[in-house]
Amino acid sequence: MCTGAPARSCWRLSGMASCDPMIANYHAHTWRCNHAVGREEDYVQAAIARGLKIFGFSDHTPYPFPWYYYSWFRMKTGELGDYTATIWDLKQRYRDSLEIHIGLEAEYYPGSFPELVALLKDHPVEYLILGQHFLDNEMGAHGSSMPTGNPELLTKYCRQTMDAMQTGLYTYFAHPDIFNFTGDRGLYQEQIRRLCREARSCGIPLEINLLGMEKGKHYPNRIFWEIAAEEGCQAVLGCDTHDSKALADTRSEENAMAMVRALGMELLETVPLRPIR
Repeated sequence: MCTGAPARSCWRLSGMASCDPMIANYHAHTWRCNHAVGREEDYVQAAIARGLKIFGFSDHTPYPFPWYYYSWFRMKTGELGDYTATIWDLKQRYRDSLEIHIGLEAEYYPGSFPELVALLKDHPVEYLILGQHFLDNEMGAHGSSMPTGNPELLTKYCRQTMDAMQTGLYTYFAHPDIFNFTGDRGLYQEQIRRLCREARSCGIPLEINLLGMEKGKHYPNRIFWEIAAEEGCQAVLGCDTHDSKALADTRSEENAMAMVRALGMELLETVPLRPIR
């Protein structure tokens, strides 16, 4: 059951109104996910240099899968303690310069999610963001970024992420438009409208992913965001940083702001963290 919209700090962009640069990023990775580089402190220093006031690390969560399965793009369960301890140290050392938070990017896998929540209770993790990279429980399942015209997979993606939002444990929905559907446009619009209505009902902001914009990926998907705007969803910008050097480039932020402005969306300046416990 959804818990409703949280209190928020935001402003609405419409027409050609100007806006301030982003002050918060809750989406950043570390070397533990096997596809990011650099020291955590490099990210912190780059965030300060960019002018950010709030910086959240949200590396790909470990997941308590069956022992025989290896998920290559996420930290191992045994690395979680070092991850949280490292960021906690930075949180204390830089507290006068930057508000740092300890988060994780986590898919919603119903077969293992209760075990994940139990695991996280033993660690000082402050928030989760939803990033649904695979369907079902990942093992042998369809990858969300893989092109498909299969309507059943699109429906499953929307249903699974709606179930995730209904847990009340996710702070926001990262790259919600990651599902790479190449089939009927009308069906896509119908299903995404259902997803966006659920996000609004649950008070879950939707992330405009700046890495996807920077890399020219299939997201941000303009059709998705037109529907999100029509349904009154709240947007948040997420750097999805995998390299501290990327924080110096603000072009994607400017392009995202232009899109939000054109759509007249409500853009969140900061996002209240939803506790996992």
